[in-house]
Amino acid sequence: MDIYKKASDKFGTVIFDGQEYALTNDADYTGRLLPGGFINYIEAKDGEAYDFEMSARSIDKDGNEYTAYWIFSGRKGEEDPELDSYDYSEANRVVAREQRK
Repeated sequence: MDIYKKASDKFGTVIFDGQEYALTNDADYTGRLLPGGFINYIEAKDGEAYDFEMSARSIDKDGNEYTAYWIFSGRKGEEDPELDSYDYSEANRVVAREQRK
């Protein structure tokens, strides 16, 4: 079984700009402060919505490595949903990872 199929079976796939990528690990918080137009956790008051970013490594069918990013919303002061309850099927952006030589 090739690495793309193995990764997609284990972690799923994501679509960005019409291209499919296989995730190679679980998504996790980036901790990045988001730019204007988004409300970060530290800016939100209790009960207000805030935005946060998640990322996961991914590969294309040729084995090239990428990082996929998603923006989700939460509500400050409420218990966070389980991370696997979010929809990761479409990424907000995908960035090529620098290849090691």
